[in-house]
Amino acid sequence: MKLTATSTAIKTRKGRAVALFLAEGEEACHSRLPDLGELAALAKAAGFTGKKKTVATVAVAVGKAVVPVVLVGMGKRDEVNDEVLRQAAGRLVKQLEAASATACDLCLGAGAEQAEDPGRAIAEGAILAAYRFEEHKSEPDKERKPVKELRLHVPDDRLDCAREGLAFGSLLARGACFARDLANRPGNVCTPSHLAAQARAMANKGSLKVRVLTEAQMRRMGMNALLGVSRGSAEEAKLICLDYTPKGAKETVAVVGKGLTFDSGGISLKPGKKMDEMKFDMCGGAAVLGLFSILTELKPRQRVLGFVPTSENLPDAAAQKPGDIVTAYNGKTIEILNTDAEGRLILADALAYAATFKPAAMVDLATLTGAVLVSLGHLATGAMANDDGLRDQVVAAGERAGERCWPLPLWDDYHKAIEAQTADLQNIGDGTAGTISAGMFLKEFVGETPWVHLDIAGTAWGGPDVAYYNGKGAAGVGVRLLAQWLMDRE
Repeated sequence: MKLTATSTAIKTRKGRAVALFLAEGEEACHSRLPDLGELAALAKAAGFTGKKKTVATVAVAVGKAVVPVVLVGMGKRDEVNDEVLRQAAGRLVKQLEAASATACDLCLGAGAEQAEDPGRAIAEGAILAAYRFEEHKSEPDKERKPVKELRLHVPDDRLDCAREGLAFGSLLARGACFARDLANRPGNVCTPSHLAAQARAMANKGSLKVRVLTEAQMRRMGMNALLGVSRGSAEEAKLICLDYTPKGAKETVAVVGKGLTFDSGGISLKPGKKMDEMKFDMCGGAAVLGLFSILTELKPRQRVLGFVPTSENLPDAAAQKPGDIVTAYNGKTIEILNTDAEGRLILADALAYAATFKPAAMVDLATLTGAVLVSLGHLATGAMANDDGLRDQVVAAGERAGERCWPLPLWDDYHKAIEAQTADLQNIGDGTAGTISAGMFLKEFVGETPWVHLDIAGTAWGGPDVAYYNGKGAAGVGVRLLAQWLMDRE
């Protein structure tokens, strides 16, 4: 999709739609629109009031032509923000596709123009809403006509800001779509080797380097928690290590993403229903790779280290068994009470290894627990930390990026739930506070590093299209949040 901004007035042309974002009480007119004298009357006749989440398309006669005008409601004027604009842009794209309109000129009402960064929000919402995963369809959807061009009309004094916002939003959306592609690929395509190949393809882009640790290397390093999970699979586990180091970097931060490319539960086998969705168990790793796919263009000033522990979790004669004890990279022993609590095991070694680089801050993302879905549904990511200030930074970045997080406690009182009888730790809790006990487990492997854990099991895929721009399948959650966090730390 081509996204541009201009300060010129709209000239109606055949084959182009016109769109107007309006808050409640704003009349259906605009200084940059041509004379569409009957527009206000048509909007009223269509029952359009500007309420949030409302859309109406009216046909306006201009000379001998008929121009489709899409009216998108923003809700109350003082409540319009970037997320409202993202959702509006998503609804606009879907409305245009339904009308087979491939090009559109967009004006913002006074309420919409007050958003912090309308260009960025519109680019993110439009591109994410237009996303489709069709790699494995033998024929493309001939009925669908994607939107090819969206042109934003703004005043002269907002033009530079709009263009910068469109470029920035397009970059972030592209990173999210990269992550969505990885996560939507089936498990027989997106294997640990496939993720490693995708990472290697990013290397040699100036300041970005990639190293992939093999099972043999990890075995020598003592990463037995990760290796234990992969024992039942014919696919070799990997630890993908990415290093973005710009000139003059003054601090180092680390991001870690769970990369289970398929999770059957292992010996503690999952039910068959919806097991196909376990291809999405690598969405945390996909978010890290999505971030790194745009880092050389995003150009943060920090050194950013990325780690993606990736494996499959399958039952086999060699598979890890309930009751086994493994020793992690940092020397802590873990009693395996349930082989389906595998994500925290592969993260344990990756976090402990990442901590050896002494980053100033570390964030991990993982589709870790079903319990977070019970707590927060599909609307928010659970955020836990050993540093409240860092957690608040991440939560704030998520709010601005449209990827909301909700803090959960990691009080010492919860530690009892992961204490084992025959090892240092057990890999499941006591049946209560499942998301928090998983966070407590991970905390054992970060040492003194300031760290935030994001449980994205509810937000990564599968929920209703609450944002109006995510659609079915993987949402690419985490990429925009991490990028915003990096920019906020500068």
